[in-house]
Amino acid sequence: MSIVYRRTAKGDEEVGKRTFKLASQYRFVLIMINGKVDVDNIVSRSSEQWNPVQCLKDLELQGFIENIDIDSSSPNGVGLTKQKLITCVQEYLPKKNTKIINKILNSENSKQALSKAIDGGCMFIKLTISEQVSNKLKVALHNVLDNSTEH
Repeated sequence: MSIVYRRTAKGDEEVGKRTFKLASQYRFVLIMINGKVDVDNIVSRSSEQWNPVQCLKDLELQGFIENIDIDSSSPNGVGLTKQKLITCVQEYLPKKNTKIINKILNSENSKQALSKAIDGGCMFIKLTISEQVSNKLKVALHNVLDNSTEH
């Protein structure tokens, strides 16, 4: 799976208005970022002297770009949604979370499929851990899903 970045609002502002006056190598790398092109592509199109890998790290640390996980040709950031769902699972279930995480990872990249994976995973949690944990996790995961797919 390749790493793909998209510009944040701050990154878009820099590209459009040069508000933050980035150095030319940072600006060049920032302009290439569109949420579709992976890091390897950006590095191959950049001059080695600009150190594009370091530029990407710095741009991310400074809030100009963010890493999105694209598992397929999904244009709506469902990969990022999967990351958020997995983080939520890990917070609620630091242990014994492999089954539900795998359900999320193996799910198709649609809201309906992710919802079904959440429900199935929570059913497993209900049967193996507790109904209370399952219900809390299910509510939290559906909130993440709803908030991540509203655009």
